[in-house]
Amino acid sequence: MLLTAVAAAAPVPVGPFVIDVPHGFQAAQTQKHKKTLITAWTHSVKDGKSKTLLQIEVLESAKPDSAQKSLQQAIEAIARRRSHFSASPVAHITLAGAPAVRQSWNGIIGGFPVMGVIYSVVLKDRYVVRFFTQDLGSTPTDGLFEAMQAVESIVMS
Repeated sequence: MLLTAVAAAAPVPVGPFVIDVPHGFQAAQTQKHKKTLITAWTHSVKDGKSKTLLQIEVLESAKPDSAQKSLQQAIEAIARRRSHFSASPVAHITLAGAPAVRQSWNGIIGGFPVMGVIYSVVLKDRYVVRFFTQDLGSTPTDGLFEAMQAVESIVMS
């Protein structure tokens, strides 16, 4: 099932948590599959030629070590689709009171430098949640920082 979400710039419930979507981010498509929800928002930069991405994947049926494995799988998939790929060491953080992992990365796609941050957390002992942020360039943009702050400020629903 494919749904088009309404534009949001406020608290939005997503599966087991609520995220404050940054002002100016517009809802993109939401996909629901068996035991999986994928939703995203984009924010156009001033010249309108690129967009900051904030994407969330909620996967039902977590295991205790799922966050680290999920991050590793996602970073490997990102690396396969980019040249000159590099990633930071994994950082251990807390999201919504739960242990989480975060990793930033850089690469080239279509001849353009691109960078992003991925997060992974297990919530309510049932959901693996992955957050993806991405933008063009080799240094973080304001939109990327806003997306990261939104992720790092989620609360349980």
